[in-house]
Amino acid sequence: MSYNQDELEAPAWLNDEFFRDVMRESNNDQTIELTQACVLRPGTNKGDHYASVMFRTTVTYRSKRTNEEKSVNLIMKTKPEAEGLKKELLEDDGLFAIEIDMYSKTLPEMARLLKEIGEEYNFPRYIYGTLKPRTILILEDISGQGWVMGDFISTLDDMKPIVRDIARFHAASIMMESSDVTFARRFGYSMGDKFMGFEGMIKKGFGDLMQLTEKYPEFAHFAKPLEKFQANLREFYVALYDPSKTHQNVLIHGDFHSKNMLHKVDAEGRHTDTILLDYQICCWTTPAIDLYYLLDMIPTQELKDKYRYELIYMYYQQYSDLLRRLGYLGKIPTLLDLQIELLRYAGLELFHYAIFSSFRYMDQSAIDIEALLKGELDNPVLNNPEFKKLMHTELTRFLHQGTLSSI
Repeated sequence: MSYNQDELEAPAWLNDEFFRDVMRESNNDQTIELTQACVLRPGTNKGDHYASVMFRTTVTYRSKRTNEEKSVNLIMKTKPEAEGLKKELLEDDGLFAIEIDMYSKTLPEMARLLKEIGEEYNFPRYIYGTLKPRTILILEDISGQGWVMGDFISTLDDMKPIVRDIARFHAASIMMESSDVTFARRFGYSMGDKFMGFEGMIKKGFGDLMQLTEKYPEFAHFAKPLEKFQANLREFYVALYDPSKTHQNVLIHGDFHSKNMLHKVDAEGRHTDTILLDYQICCWTTPAIDLYYLLDMIPTQELKDKYRYELIYMYYQQYSDLLRRLGYLGKIPTLLDLQIELLRYAGLELFHYAIFSSFRYMDQSAIDIEALLKGELDNPVLNNPEFKKLMHTELTRFLHQGTLSSI
């Protein structure tokens, strides 16, 4: 099994004394002592995530209050200490502050609101989080409780728990914002600027598309439209994350892809439940961002091609129904409003295809992710016939719907 290199050696401060103090604080019990040494393990497999550094451990402890030995599995996120792109992206504590807020305050309140109408919203239990003296977030590790990570989803039925979760998340956020004037401001962090830290990868992705237009005659007519689209790429992307002026805003997950969720799977291999992870880049903006992640980053291309509009319809039906049941008194957008908003933001989908589609055609565990993110690696899939066919089909769609323009 291959792990992220910076997760193979834990920092010295993640020691038994630290975990004892964490358990004392999280349980409000100063009599807790560890009964076994904590052994740290890498948090994720190579290629499963990028940015924060993750570790797992099991803490076994006893309290003088009960004299009963207990244990809890933990997963923790810390900031990278090694120099490089990852450290630069997380230099400030903005993303960790958001995620600590999400797990300690926002998600519990969402779950409370939804429980009142008979809906369950699951998330890993918050144990501890701080920005000083060192930045860390600790959650209960639920991977041993029957939750498993999956790959791209290949059936409509397996998409249903995922659609249900994001509809619940969005609807609950509307209710919280409607009763708290500070809510939207708390999540006003500009994610667009942060994502442009991947500028090397972004330029490389669009550069690869331009290579296709130069190398293959059937792609030649996309050259000018792609050049035009790229002319203001930074401004376009940063503006995407501003609150929408044309649609009802929600709190978006923002990093809503197949590696940021765990599933419960029955004996026949069907997904019966899904839990979302990694709430670091939640912000208050258009739901179109999460919905393009829903379409582009979770199902297989075949499933998306077949059920694209049904997935959006499914989301809308659940979202609008939840708002009514939650007692929302504001105006609920129509499905047509949502479809128009998606068309308005379709540049994000083009962005997804340019930057991320090639990942589906390569073994991510076998490549240097940081070099790829910096745009330093040649794309190994540009000659892949399946990739070329996909990009030609999708670029044609973007041209015909007006996302790409040659005029």
